Amino acid sequence: MTAPRELSAAEFAACFEEPMLDVTDDEDADLDIDIWPYVDALDAKTLGVERFDDVDRVYQDARGRYDQIIIETDRPDIFLVVVVDIEARSIHGHRLLDLNVEYGLIPKPD
Repeated sequence: MTAPRELSAAEFAACFEEPMLDVTDDEDADLDIDIWPYVDALDAKTLGVERFDDVDRVYQDARGRYDQIIIETDRPDIFLVVVVDIEARSIHGHRLLDLNVEYGLIPKPD
């Protein structure tokens, strides 16, 4: 298993290439990588949530480099994103995504 590694904002942004494709239901996009041991190794409370729930969506960048697996948490609009490097067939890292902060609905914490 890949040791958990939180991606910086710049590292996470580098995993995007528009348009992001929703591959949630695309069987061809399945890499057979079990992300749950990685997720289980994370301390949800350290990241500011109580728990991680189910996969909500899976997006792939336009160049087919990364899958971003969006996992629900106990808090609305806050998701754990596990980034999978498709070519390396390994987990690249993770980032907690707070949509309220990302879209300016509430100010970023200091």
